Amino acid sequence: MIQGIDIAAIRGLDWLKKQKPATIKDMSRSIQALSLWNEPAKQLIELLLSGKKDGFWKTDTPLIETARACSALAGCGQVQPDSLRWILDQQKNDNWNDNEIDTAYALTALGDSGMKNEPGCEWLVRNYGEKWEHAGTTALIITALLKQDGNEYRFFINDRAGFLLSKRLFGGWTHIATSNLAIQALILAGERDIEKEIGPSIKWLMEKQDEDNWGNITSTALSLISLRMYLDKLNSASNK
Repeated sequence: MIQGIDIAAIRGLDWLKKQKPATIKDMSRSIQALSLWNEPAKQLIELLLSGKKDGFWKTDTPLIETARACSALAGCGQVQPDSLRWILDQQKNDNWNDNEIDTAYALTALGDSGMKNEPGCEWLVRNYGEKWEHAGTTALIITALLKQDGNEYRFFINDRAGFLLSKRLFGGWTHIATSNLAIQALILAGERDIEKEIGPSIKWLMEKQDEDNWGNITSTALSLISLRMYLDKLNSASNK
């Protein structure tokens, strides 16, 4: 399957490099994908940074988009101290906007930039319940906790990883974006037998590729991130 992944990635990357992302979300995800595959992303990085004003990216969802941008840039070695301060300034009563999605994105951005935030993590774990039991939401929360301190929340992470796997149907979680978030969370969670646990989802993901892309910029970038993470995890496991 590794050869198939390489072929799918080449096609996806060729397609992605021809696109002109206009949203913070598309730019951030594209930068992450290109960087992971060692493809140049300098122009996109400059374009993304040009949209920052007063330490954040002003959109309809400034917290999430600023967090996405910070994560993408941190992955390229460009930590944004002013934006991280802005994110921290938005934290109230241990969380962000009294919202699990916003809080997960904020914690992920902080974690990607090397900053720990225990109150935010504790808020997520303490308030997790039936209303949050969706694949995408759970994947984002698992990822946030792992970026922050995977050891501290290992029992919760393992339990919720099991929940994610229980919701998988025929290899995926219905939607491409949701499936990628779930795949990435499970890879980060460190499944012992990655080929057995994650392989079926990677196969499902490649079957969803329409010649060279996965429908749109974000879904294509997320898919390329998942494929790279899977290959890296396989290589890491084989070297032990």
